[in-house]
Amino acid sequence: MRMGKNEYRNNDKQNRVFFKKKRAGVVLTKSEVEEIKAGRKKLREDMKAAGAYSKKEFELTASSLGLYFDKHKGLGLLLWLLHGRALWALLGAAALLMAALYGVSKVTQMQGHFTINLTDEMFEQGFELSNTIDFKKPSARLYGKPVEDAPSISITDLPLDINDIDGSHNGDNYFAHTFYVAKRGEGTVDYRFTLSINSESKDASSAIWVLLFQEDKATLFAHAHGDTDDPEQLPAEGQTDGEGRLVGYRNLPLIDRLPTDQYEVMDETLRGTYYRLIPHSFEDDLVITSQIIEDMEEDEVDKYTVVIWLEGDDPDCTNALIGAHIGMQMDFELLDD
Repeated sequence: MRMGKNEYRNNDKQNRVFFKKKRAGVVLTKSEVEEIKAGRKKLREDMKAAGAYSKKEFELTASSLGLYFDKHKGLGLLLWLLHGRALWALLGAAALLMAALYGVSKVTQMQGHFTINLTDEMFEQGFELSNTIDFKKPSARLYGKPVEDAPSISITDLPLDINDIDGSHNGDNYFAHTFYVAKRGEGTVDYRFTLSINSESKDASSAIWVLLFQEDKATLFAHAHGDTDDPEQLPAEGQTDGEGRLVGYRNLPLIDRLPTDQYEVMDETLRGTYYRLIPHSFEDDLVITSQIIEDMEEDEVDKYTVVIWLEGDDPDCTNALIGAHIGMQMDFELLDD
């Protein structure tokens, strides 16, 4: 098809638009731009509803979900208005410096980041997430409030009611988030959840412990011992105090919530019972645990609580972890029939 003169000029003008939206260097279509804008608007509303008003936290979450545009409008304007090899070299160097600074800032912003996500298929099939049992604000995605500058603690420092408070309920030295998954659609289905690490620095996961509640039952997870596949144990087998006596956790809180294969009784005295903890090892370097939930029926609700802390008794918890960060996410997906 041959274009007329006016058609050619209009098309040429469109091709010379200098401020096309990009993401990760890829030019986006108009529909993709609108989709990202709509997603950012919905994300902002959901986060405000969850009590998260920080612009920094919003941009961090949006970036992790792909709801962002490359920030180089000012650079594009300069390249359009000005010319010359020297200018190009100067701008190129400035761009590299900005990219480096941006990368450093992103690492800092990811500290303690946690998201809970339903797949689109689950949401379309009637699944909902909520921070409260009444589901007054159902959503396909929830956000945990980050914990900053958290010191190491012991599992004995966790409160007994840590599974009894809805939504984000962090302590000064641990992360805790309780939420609910409901199925509103008809029929019975199976789903899988995966709790995984999405970012970390300084090998923080080596000393991070996770307590996952499903209803009132808890499961304990920790990185495998050292460079082996052996599960971490606290205290280690044969560990003694200064007088040669075996050491252990006395009258351990939350012990009644753990399965019997995650602890063993070391000693029973008049002062109390002494325990050794044996957490399950992470499945791999990124996945903490992945589990299948079978036969979820219409209007059934599952409750989860995720607790994360830096375990001070873990031998991998050293001063080398000062300033480290870790980010996690929990993803839910339907299983095929």
